[in-house]
Amino acid sequence: MQNQSGKTAALYYRVARKQTDGLLFDNQIELLLCYANKQGLDSFILYADVGKNGNTLDRPALNRLKEDIEAGRIGKLIVFNTSRIARNYILCGEFIEWAQMWDVEIISMTDGTLTEPPNAEMANLFRSFLRGGERA
Repeated sequence: MQNQSGKTAALYYRVARKQTDGLLFDNQIELLLCYANKQGLDSFILYADVGKNGNTLDRPALNRLKEDIEAGRIGKLIVFNTSRIARNYILCGEFIEWAQMWDVEIISMTDGTLTEPPNAEMANLFRSFLRGGERA
């Protein structure tokens, strides 16, 4: 199932090493695929950064994902949790803020939807941090 705009969903996973972070590489893939199946997604693109740490947003698969978002191909991004995007709270917030500009819905299996209510306050908090503490 594609969303209304004809854009497809993206599944993204990242592991620093194949068996680290308390989540085995294969388990993370399995959880993402099961989630996609339960959501009725029969078409998606899978992006994987293996052996890459989360201290930067400059990773090969994440860069391809960003290119696909900018090209208008992606409407929904599903991750296991926000630490898969970035380990740094501010970097993660920057990515979420950027994705919102492209109308991409971000869903964390452990944290819920990050780009729509009820987590809008979280997005506002990220924006506040990025602006140096000003409240939106």
